[in-house]
Amino acid sequence: MSKRKFSLMRRRDEFHSHYTVLDIGTEFVKALVVKREGDKGIVLGVGKVRQSTAHMQAGAVADIQSVIDNCDRALTEAEDMCETVPGQAVIGIAGEQVRGFSTTMTMPRPQPQARITQADLATALQAVQRRALREAVRQMSQDLGVAEINVKLVHSTITQVRVDGYAVTNPVDFQGHVVEITVFNTFAPLTHIGALQTIAQELDLELVATVAEPYALARGCATEEMHEMGAVFVDIGGGTTDIAVVRRGGIESTRMFALGGRSFTKRLASDLSMNLEEAERFKVLHADHRLAPEQNALAQKSLTPTAEVLAQGVALSLEELAGNDPLPPALYLAGGGAALPEVSEQLRAVDWLGTAQFSNVPSVKVLGPDDVQGVYDTTGLLVGCQDVTPMGLAHHAIALEDDADAPLGTLMRRVLKTMKV
Repeated sequence: MSKRKFSLMRRRDEFHSHYTVLDIGTEFVKALVVKREGDKGIVLGVGKVRQSTAHMQAGAVADIQSVIDNCDRALTEAEDMCETVPGQAVIGIAGEQVRGFSTTMTMPRPQPQARITQADLATALQAVQRRALREAVRQMSQDLGVAEINVKLVHSTITQVRVDGYAVTNPVDFQGHVVEITVFNTFAPLTHIGALQTIAQELDLELVATVAEPYALARGCATEEMHEMGAVFVDIGGGTTDIAVVRRGGIESTRMFALGGRSFTKRLASDLSMNLEEAERFKVLHADHRLAPEQNALAQKSLTPTAEVLAQGVALSLEELAGNDPLPPALYLAGGGAALPEVSEQLRAVDWLGTAQFSNVPSVKVLGPDDVQGVYDTTGLLVGCQDVTPMGLAHHAIALEDDADAPLGTLMRRVLKTMKV
């Protein structure tokens, strides 16, 4: 059980306004204590603990007990900083086997003059979710080479509703011939979800949401203009690179592949005859532009081939996600790996017009904490692109109350509870 000492908040409003945010990464566990003030989130405490190479594999938990210990230390550090122990927790999920995609269901109405009811929408949502689950099982079974896999729903949100082509926020009481509903779902294998649930239980956390990290990143950083024009978010973590596509006014799909910061560290260690700790320090100094010119040249020569492989992995993933429509011509980078200048250089060097479905060559920008909408850091410790993802999770946490109050959000929860997915 957790070694942490809990002094539960006595006032109900305090309990429901404070959140623990846990980003269990391949290289680091990052914990934030976040307070909701109106529609904003205030980061009061930050904790960060490095993970061993054996604790995580391709973004997924490989040693539950060791990860619990690391989370415990990070949470204690964050809580001690602000002398606050939140009662609710949001945990990010990432990894090669996490799948996020949109599913659209078109529902013709035999009596278009009749008003749309919640029962009509519930029937449509059930059909959407059944179709999405079948697709998730098919994708993961194909990827893993097994006949059948136990898949669990991580997160679900309605991203768009149209009545006869007209976008509405709540279709109840509208009339029309056709209702079109689009739902974004994230699925993961049971073993992956179960590990996070065990971690939360052992740490005495009341888990109110598990959310795919690329979804949280895109939702937290996408401005109104990005929703209108579209955007591609690329989160380069320690073990995986996670991609989210924002298109048609909402988050459309996510993909993850197993190449991240550790690959760069291993390449440096091999090329420059260093151990992994020395190579990691060398990599960070290079990313911070703190190496001497001759050392910088060595780092650039060593890291460029891995950055080229990563850029091609992004291009292949986007080609798969593009479908038949052009992708948004803007790439936004986050995660520790985004700090390496070689990554941006190689992404700009890709022949995008010849490899992926782009109508224009995309721009490339590295995100910082200030790019997360409505979340403000009071600790001064969230300063780089590696801190954008946990702040995106914080944005998701403060939006939970608004999501819960939304009519379609309430209906979706009832549908999922009935279906027991």
